[in-house]
Amino acid sequence: MEGKEAIVGRIISDAEARAAQAKQEAAARADAMKEEAAARARTLLEEGAAALEKEAAERIARRETGAQLDCGKRMLAAKRGVIDAVFARAEAIACALPKEEYLAVLGQLLGAYAEEGDEVVLAAGAPVGEKELVSLAVFSAKKLRFAGKTGEFSGGLRLVNARCEQDLSFGALLEEGRAEHEREIAAAFPAEI
Repeated sequence: MEGKEAIVGRIISDAEARAAQAKQEAAARADAMKEEAAARARTLLEEGAAALEKEAAERIARRETGAQLDCGKRMLAAKRGVIDAVFARAEAIACALPKEEYLAVLGQLLGAYAEEGDEVVLAAGAPVGEKELVSLAVFSAKKLRFAGKTGEFSGGLRLVNARCEQDLSFGALLEEGRAEHEREIAAAFPAEI
């Protein structure tokens, strides 16, 4: 029996040795797989971090661009507001001219634009009246007729005839030259406000 026991012992010993070797090989494969998984995880984390950094940089760039556009819109609106105020102030100054200067401006307008027989409508707030207006040489030379004062416009006059009506109010005259003067006014702004 001893021979059988020795054979069985050897078989068991060989099986234990093979099991130990298989265990070592499995442990080595497991360690290699863990290393590979850890390396892959590190790579994925680095790629993810890089992607997040790129996305964050893109978002920041988009927000900066949006902020610059918003700032530009606000600056444009502020400049437009200043230009509107300049033209409103110019109209107010024209409407507040002293009587003699106001009458001289009306005389120039009538001389340049009136046709024979036109009716002249004066702004309600004009510092001159019918008496001063009809005393102008151009008024009688062009056989103009006084049509009264109206509150429809702030200053200047309107010419009316059978064919048309000409708006020579100070507001309309300023608006007519606005495009050209807007560029001049805008050019007077500092480059960077």
